[in-house]
Amino acid sequence: MKAREVKKRPIGRALAVATLVILAGGAYAVAGTLDEGGAAPSAKSFNWRNGPIWDDGNAEFCAYEVDWSRYGTLYPGRALLILVKEPWAPDLEVKADRPRSDGFDVLKLNHVRDVPTGIYTYHQMASGFFRRDNFALRKLAVSSTEGCGISTAHVVDEKLETRSYFDGQGENTQDYPDGAHPEDMLAASLRDFISGTLPESVSVLPSLMTGRFPSLDPKVYALSRRDGTRLVPAGEFEVTELRLETGDDWLSYAFDRRAPHPLVEHTAASGTTYRLSKCERIPYWSLNRSGGEDWLPATVR
Repeated sequence: MKAREVKKRPIGRALAVATLVILAGGAYAVAGTLDEGGAAPSAKSFNWRNGPIWDDGNAEFCAYEVDWSRYGTLYPGRALLILVKEPWAPDLEVKADRPRSDGFDVLKLNHVRDVPTGIYTYHQMASGFFRRDNFALRKLAVSSTEGCGISTAHVVDEKLETRSYFDGQGENTQDYPDGAHPEDMLAASLRDFISGTLPESVSVLPSLMTGRFPSLDPKVYALSRRDGTRLVPAGEFEVTELRLETGDDWLSYAFDRRAPHPLVEHTAASGTTYRLSKCERIPYWSLNRSGGEDWLPATVR
């Protein structure tokens, strides 16, 4: 593709989120979550964490066409947002093979991004684990690999550890900033603000998927909300946009207004853009043989 110029204790406060559905061509159905009479659940009535949709054995799997800002250029690539319920092993801080008496359910969001930049490609991923009962962040693991090196980040037991190959950064360990939303997880955590009382501001830990860690101090963004429409490869959607602003920096996340509010479009002051191409609830781990890639739209393969 050618570039275009241009502990064990919950970490911070509980971060609320809502999530998804079967989505294709701008229309969707929420399996097992309809109100009496067959009406789609409203934003206020839909209990996304405890809804039976998470017990159906599938994952929410969404693919996005991406323009990613790097080196003063916008490079086309793809992103995947994958949300699934898993049992948790609290002694090891990992997914349990089966539910345990001392464990609990988590919702895991895998944020995957692959972007070719000239002769080499960035492979980036953030994997966040949130308690299902209160959506408190339990663990976050992040990596960025490309032709120049590897950078990683790890959050557990209220500690943030980073490992970077860049001069002046290297290895670092610090306390995780209390109450901060990881930027790489905002596609999930911001859904809590689509309806109801909107806080005036939100604290955000800068993206760890970028592979560079010049600052690990959280930013405080003013938060605003408005309704509108978006036309993306998956179709046209009525959306609620949540916009975060501080100085000249801003982030925008447009969610489907229908519960449980899949992310439709993400844009940023840097020029980075995500545009929804396809989203379904599927057992994606079973599509790991040749031919499984046929699920992906051609533009994000």
